[in-house]
Amino acid sequence: MIGKNRVVITGLGVLAANGIGKEAFWNSLLAGESGIGPITLFDASDIPWKLAGEVKGFTPTDYLDKKLRPKRENRGTQLLATAAQMAIKDAKLNRKELASAAPILVTIGTTLGGLDLVEIHNRRLESKGIDKGLTTVSYCLHIKGPSVISKMLDVPTRIGALSNSCTGGLDAIASAFSAVQRGETEIAVAGGTDAVVIPSVVTGLGYAGLLSKTSDDPRKVSRPFDLLRTGGFLGEGAGVVVIESMDGALARGATPYAEIVGYSTTCDYIHMKDYGFKNSMEGALLNAGFMPKDISYINAHGSSDIALDQMETEAIKATFGPQAYNIPVASIKGVTGNPLAAGGAIQTISTCLSYANGTIPPTANLEVPDPACDLDYVPLYARQHDLGISIVNSRGIGGVNSSLLLRNLD
Repeated sequence: MIGKNRVVITGLGVLAANGIGKEAFWNSLLAGESGIGPITLFDASDIPWKLAGEVKGFTPTDYLDKKLRPKRENRGTQLLATAAQMAIKDAKLNRKELASAAPILVTIGTTLGGLDLVEIHNRRLESKGIDKGLTTVSYCLHIKGPSVISKMLDVPTRIGALSNSCTGGLDAIASAFSAVQRGETEIAVAGGTDAVVIPSVVTGLGYAGLLSKTSDDPRKVSRPFDLLRTGGFLGEGAGVVVIESMDGALARGATPYAEIVGYSTTCDYIHMKDYGFKNSMEGALLNAGFMPKDISYINAHGSSDIALDQMETEAIKATFGPQAYNIPVASIKGVTGNPLAAGGAIQTISTCLSYANGTIPPTANLEVPDPACDLDYVPLYARQHDLGISIVNSRGIGGVNSSLLLRNLD
């Protein structure tokens, strides 16, 4: 039946550079302990970009049923399926409950899909000849991740994949929110994944000027909104949430982390660089029926990029006016790096954990205030805070900007 349901997040699954699972992830966020380090997934000795946020100690067969044949999948799908499994377990959903709510919507954002397998395939062709290729194409498709989750759930599903650059994970969550709100599905599994710490992507983003060449202390190099920031650092990871109608979740005894109440996405004008985030935040507020004065926390995109951090700061000021200085704003990318489409989903998870713990994680490594970035960025130390309504911001290549609104249920 088509309606307008209230929509909540009931399960979280995360693998990031700073930890596998919500407990390890949250503890490192609170401590400001960065997961960025020397690249180990390939030999980076001959390139200028030597640091990235890799997911450490991950072996897919330690987490996934061998019936899923996880070794065949690209790394992003391996991380994604693991995160989805964690989220379902965290939501305390069993197969009977999933089957009764079927079809389950599975929607996932990814930027580059299984490009790691494409690179392996191409290297093999070059070294062994054109007749020695691998049957990897079907494992590289963006839809492969949602397909594996569907197989894992073992109930009827509807699946979809979004490729909206770095906003993909946040946009996938918003798509699921909309479907549950309209009554098209009772339960959705949504989020984002990217795992492309590979030569072609690191060098490609590097030569495009999107990555820092700094190779100082890895724990300190990603420093969102800090005067001494030198640019962003590529990360990898996956974040998945379980989304349900509030009525359905409460009826089965679930304890929601937060309610999703609004969303908007826009594109920058070339000559107005703060236009996109300003309009996405304003659009999300309008969509939810709230005013700027209602916002109590902003989980910023804050990628440590010199220009983008300033642009987001200016957009927040343009949206909230003088009140902008009274809203805590923080970025987690000093700890995670920038995991592309996984970023917005992982930020959503960190905000849900902030609701659960009444605490805002710090903006790691923000030691030297930038006069151009002069808001309350919660530097260095976690802060107890009464979170009411929060905004999660995400931005991607191509000028796409997305903002998601969450609300505490207390």
